[in-house]
Amino acid sequence: MGADFIEVDLRTTSDGREVCLHDASLKRTTGVDSLVNDMSFERVRALSAGHKSGPQYENEKIPSLEDVCELVSAHNRSGSRRVRLYLDCKHIRVDEVLRVLKEYDLLSASVFYGDVMTLLAIRSAAPDARLLPAFPGEEREDEIIRTLRPIAFDVDWHQVNASLVARCHRKGIKVFCDLLDENDHLSAYRKAIAMGVDLIQTDDVEAVKKCREESRNVTPR
Repeated sequence: MGADFIEVDLRTTSDGREVCLHDASLKRTTGVDSLVNDMSFERVRALSAGHKSGPQYENEKIPSLEDVCELVSAHNRSGSRRVRLYLDCKHIRVDEVLRVLKEYDLLSASVFYGDVMTLLAIRSAAPDARLLPAFPGEEREDEIIRTLRPIAFDVDWHQVNASLVARCHRKGIKVFCDLLDENDHLSAYRKAIAMGVDLIQTDDVEAVKKCREESRNVTPR
């Protein structure tokens, strides 16, 4: 589809394995009312992540970080457009995440989103890691830039504006913006592109690509 990144959420099982799941609880996905970090990897993998969608999906499992890395690594070796990982570090073991990424040669192809303490731990263990903190507000942005040396800020759609984007760019910081759910539509893409936002998080890659091509074909007057 031509996406630059695939975003996945990471959580740690009770025995220290990394799985890709948004919620802290397994209930919405599997029907089992337990927390991911209270269950072993083996028990999490025994659950069906697709039974709610019909019997044909009964055997779908919650993927591990290794599963995702294997797919992405194979795709990148195929000579197709290189895909990178956008890792939302919700509850992780930093050493385990970095171990898996290094094993699949994807550390340099990953960007890490998370709270400041998690990102500091990643920076300490992997000095060249590409970090993506949430935008902390103008009053703290220089402090966070000094502390984390981020590649970008994730800026809330209700906060982002052309002046903020330009200021971040002057400081060598990119701007990422989440346009999921009610903001995942053409007018928002066009506005973000016009403001100079560097990456749009979306569930409709084709629509964003079309908007980006439209903007490139507009002749300034």
